Amino acid sequence: MSQKKRVAIYIDGFNLYHAIADLNDNRLKWLNLVALGRSFLRDQERLVKCQYFTTIVDWNLGKRAKHEAYVRALEAQGAIVTHGTFKQSRRHCSRTGNQCPFREEKQTDVAIGIAMVADAFNDVFDRLILVTADTDQIPAIRMVMDQRPQKLITWAAPPGRMRLARELGALISDRFEMTRGQIGTCRLPKVVRDAQNSIVAQMPADYG
Repeated sequence: MSQKKRVAIYIDGFNLYHAIADLNDNRLKWLNLVALGRSFLRDQERLVKCQYFTTIVDWNLGKRAKHEAYVRALEAQGAIVTHGTFKQSRRHCSRTGNQCPFREEKQTDVAIGIAMVADAFNDVFDRLILVTADTDQIPAIRMVMDQRPQKLITWAAPPGRMRLARELGALISDRFEMTRGQIGTCRLPKVVRDAQNSIVAQMPADYG
């Protein structure tokens, strides 16, 4: 029997979150990313890595608590979580016409690109799956294609986002857009436990 091909999935957390939020169904936010990655596997493949890139919202205690619980839940399922930071800046606000404070997520895009390239060079996977609609990942994808052409690359666009990133689609022929149904079948349990059977997270009440 031939050995199963190794698959690694890299998930742009905020890109996916905002796409799910646009579906107006909070239940979909309690998403098991490891299960989602496994749902994308083909015959004779196994998931060897699920890496989630995100930044904790630190200015809203309610959102922060939900986000931290979600991170704990994902880690209990075996996901690797990589954190970025938020940086405050001032930009022109079209609504008020003034210079207003904004918070921008930093380091996440670079971290995703570095992880994919490093794992390709270190032979971590045979196929990578990238979940994002951010075209900033094009240089990293091109490097993997150029330097490790034997590696397969799949673009999994978040729901409703494929049309917003046509440049990725022009580069990656193996592509699909995630559906509400796919996401709905990969929810985390209401109570998430770790390997020692200790409770590490519970689903927020408004996600039920």
